[in-house]
Amino acid sequence: MKEMIFKFLLIFLSTSVWGQVQLESAMEKANSVPISNEVPLTPNNFKFADVVTNNQIKYKPSFKFKRTIYVDAKDGNDKNNGLSKKKAIKSLAQLVKLKVNFGDQILLKGNQEHFGSIDLINLNTSSKNINRIHVGSYGDGKATINFKGYPAGIWVQNTSNVLISDLKMTGNGGPENGTFMYNKNEKRLNQRYAIRILSDNSHTHSLMENFLVYNVDIEDVYLLNKAETSRACRQWNMNDDAGWGWGVFGQVHQKGKGIRNVAVQHVTVKNVSQMGIRFKGNGKIDGSLKHNVDDVRIEHCTVYQAGGPGMQFNRCNNSHLKYSRITESGNRNDTRKWGRGSGMWTWGLQNFLFEHNVFEGAQGIADSCGAHIDFNCKNVVLQHCLSRYNAGGFIEILGLNYNCSYRFNVSINDGWRNIKDPHQKFWGKVGTPGAIVTVNGHNHKKKYLGPYQTYIYNNTIINTIAGNKPYTNPNVFNISTSNEGLVMMNNLFWLEEKTSSGWSMHRWKDGEAYDAAFDFMISKEAKEGAKAGKGFDGSVMANIRPMNQKELDKMELIMRNNIYRLYNADGKDKFSAVENALADGYWDEKALGGLPEFENENGSEAKDYVPKNNNLIYQGEAIPKLKSDKTEKGIYYGGLEVKTDFFGNPIKGNIIGAIVPNAPLRDWSQLIQENDKVDDQKVVQ
Repeated sequence: MKEMIFKFLLIFLSTSVWGQVQLESAMEKANSVPISNEVPLTPNNFKFADVVTNNQIKYKPSFKFKRTIYVDAKDGNDKNNGLSKKKAIKSLAQLVKLKVNFGDQILLKGNQEHFGSIDLINLNTSSKNINRIHVGSYGDGKATINFKGYPAGIWVQNTSNVLISDLKMTGNGGPENGTFMYNKNEKRLNQRYAIRILSDNSHTHSLMENFLVYNVDIEDVYLLNKAETSRACRQWNMNDDAGWGWGVFGQVHQKGKGIRNVAVQHVTVKNVSQMGIRFKGNGKIDGSLKHNVDDVRIEHCTVYQAGGPGMQFNRCNNSHLKYSRITESGNRNDTRKWGRGSGMWTWGLQNFLFEHNVFEGAQGIADSCGAHIDFNCKNVVLQHCLSRYNAGGFIEILGLNYNCSYRFNVSINDGWRNIKDPHQKFWGKVGTPGAIVTVNGHNHKKKYLGPYQTYIYNNTIINTIAGNKPYTNPNVFNISTSNEGLVMMNNLFWLEEKTSSGWSMHRWKDGEAYDAAFDFMISKEAKEGAKAGKGFDGSVMANIRPMNQKELDKMELIMRNNIYRLYNADGKDKFSAVENALADGYWDEKALGGLPEFENENGSEAKDYVPKNNNLIYQGEAIPKLKSDKTEKGIYYGGLEVKTDFFGNPIKGNIIGAIVPNAPLRDWSQLIQENDKVDDQKVVQ
């Protein structure tokens, strides 16, 4: 036995050293890029609230188990059968010998640290099992699973009907003596997960259904013990071969048949080197479910200071994220973190609703928005959310997306990343400037395509000088001529100075226009003698020409009835017609000026931006359906008409911005409390 343990430790130590060598090699290549290891400070020195956790056992399963196995790390004995508190086993490793299966409940003694891992692998059978497996705590508080040195705290693979509740979990590096892997053929050495849900082709019955993760706290998940050089802002992708630490990761891998019906509630994730919560399918992006993820419901969750994106969803259908907070994604307060990431980003989704969430403090060299919609999505809607102090920006919708929308959100001081700002040396020279609104056709193909039928309306967008000190901000809009169908209406842009600087980029690549330009001009041909630009994927500067009428019609831009901050001394709006458009180009055929009369126009809370000027705010217009939009209602979730404002107040008529003027504030905490119920009905039925 000692010889076997030694071999496992030797393998693990060798792998750890190998990972460190790979990391240092990757860092050496990246060191040619001048960069400061300084940790970015949030503009205005704004302080975000920390994670709030509890030590209570809250979940009570509504059905009986065939067997309850008790684990007591202090007074248990692995010679016991584990079937009572007095006969508790001592170690998690003993669970392997007890052959945990459907109908079993595993309860760990609370206020204790349990070292090791729980594996539920390939338990599905051909018949659909009505029994469940529950992993939780007993006693006076939550048990802690310390999986340092193990691939995961709880690894669920090709096994359905699993409930995980009332636990604390941590896995900070490894390995070390006394913390070794017991799985003889273990090959998962280069990543670390708190909770891993994996559907793959290692088992015939790989369709995984019915999961609940409830009241679980995850903190400090890292594969490496240390990284001598910071991993932040050194690379565009995460493939430095040194491995990462993750919170909750549900994945369909290879030809796994899919993951269905997942509820994640009251889960907190703090200080992981990569993403906090992620679900990723592996099938087509046409809405079919084969090999993909379906029906994920995430509510009342918090991700704090993840090294990568807070949450990420890839090829997931018919899902939602509600009542959750993601704070300081892309954080790099530890050299083992990636140091880049949006609060949340999507890829290849079909029908996904995000509402009543807070996305704040995202950092990093690319994207790093509050929440952004990456390629290949359909019917993704963000509404009634607060986005603030995100370095990359507020809105980002990229190419090959259909019928996506940001509506009735509040954005405060987003888009502050500026690689030319001497106060922002921490970005180095790798990256792009931030932009409050990005809607361009960038995708995995060689030219910009779409997005298609995009609706951006009734957002309150604030960007103040006082709220961005000490930084100098770059851009407002990055909107490409590749758009086909774009509505931008009833938005309130309250931007100090920043409005006069947009981003217009005319490039040429592979014999075609490579445009992120929105000035009614389009790339004509490559400029003679132009050299490839490193920041634009080998594209070159281009000659330009005006867009013709056919191209303008194809764009189908409806931009009107937005309010802009007044600039001239006598209070008259100088941006009221297309021919008097702002510098660097964006156009509003009916731009409005005036004073919204906010409660506090230098604040950082949504309540600071409740307007008092009824006459101005009630000049909103009904949102039209685009002619190119062939869907029934335009927006998958409820159509184009929204009945409540950001705070949940009823809307009578049409308004501009996200908040009804002079309306009483509805406390979000009350709204969340009203909707706080254990989402296990579909899981335990």
